[in-house]
Amino acid sequence: MINFITNLRNIPKNKIKTFEIISLANETQFHITLHNEECICPFCGGSIHCNGHSKPVRINHPVLTDRKAIIIYRNQRFKCNDCHKSFSAKNPFTFSTFKNTYFSMIHIMKQIGNLNYTYSMIAENNNISATQVQRYVDSFLTIPRQPLPEWLGIDEIHSKMANRSNNSSFLCVMVDHNKRALMEILPSRSKEELRRYFEKIPEHERNRVKYVTIDMWESYKRIAEKFLPNYIIAVDPFHVVTHLVDAFRRIRLNIMYQVEYDSNAYYLLKKWHNLIERNEFLDNEPVYNERFKQKLNKRQLQEMLLGLNENLALGYQLKEMYLHFNKVANEEDCADWFDMIYEAFIEADLPEYREFVNLLSNWRKEILNSFIRPYNEHKLSNALTENINGRIKSHLFLSHGISNFFYLQ
Repeated sequence: MINFITNLRNIPKNKIKTFEIISLANETQFHITLHNEECICPFCGGSIHCNGHSKPVRINHPVLTDRKAIIIYRNQRFKCNDCHKSFSAKNPFTFSTFKNTYFSMIHIMKQIGNLNYTYSMIAENNNISATQVQRYVDSFLTIPRQPLPEWLGIDEIHSKMANRSNNSSFLCVMVDHNKRALMEILPSRSKEELRRYFEKIPEHERNRVKYVTIDMWESYKRIAEKFLPNYIIAVDPFHVVTHLVDAFRRIRLNIMYQVEYDSNAYYLLKKWHNLIERNEFLDNEPVYNERFKQKLNKRQLQEMLLGLNENLALGYQLKEMYLHFNKVANEEDCADWFDMIYEAFIEADLPEYREFVNLLSNWRKEILNSFIRPYNEHKLSNALTENINGRIKSHLFLSHGISNFFYLQ
């Protein structure tokens, strides 16, 4: 029973004068006193003599899983024979004025690193208050800046913690794709905030960055051009596809709002839109359709949908053409293939696709760079960054919304 005390601070058993365990209804107490230590006066260096013990001090020590554990420690008091000043011996279990052992503080810090734990949960597990956990974070937790990796991913999260002075409602998230880990969270995705961050990083470290994956936020591109001279910047393919799918959805909705309500066309556009907006298995067994009074499979319903409007059919063709390109193209053939698709979008001249066409024009180089496969045959994308963003959002949800940016870091 005494081993957990002796192992706590490597206190030899012969140093312990008395040791008693008292079990109460709501806690277990470990009453401890130590033998006198030989030391000198910290004020004048003179000789000292023992002057009794201090009042018992309660120190929280979470070694038990089912109940509260408390060390009741009586520290030695000394008095100097020369200057007559009194002082206490060093407390071997914790810092002065602290009410938790070194062990409990280490335990708390490990739990803080778990994104599934809130401060309230950590406080309850260690029999302290949530405020005390925050004080420990403020006092002892330091977050060193991580070095820039070869492959840097940059994305953002919408949050009320964003620095509104920069007219931003997004936090900037940076990910080390090589280590597959979160690297940095900045309070804003604004150009000013990014500039301040990269200006503090030595030039030789910035020169080490080879690849940068981003969404189509212009500030990321401008900052990379200014501070990362050896970079290749790539737009995340997922974001390009998201813009494309959103544009095609507008084509469907515009047509749906123009047809007669509760007509067959409205029914198809409203109920079966997934057949043209998602990757569905179409060749299922025909199922009786109450609306059309016959058995139909999904492919037949899709053909009926696309036959409603020429723009819908053309928009669908263009969408599927780009999705196939995005999936199959490689670094060698992507440029010619991309230009052919771009010309097809230009020729179609669908109003809903005009914004997407401008996107293809403005970000052509960065989209083509995403087909480079420098690591394990994986395209340059922000898939890992999106995954980490999801974990951060889950942490924010679990904690009922952290309002302090420092605690989020």
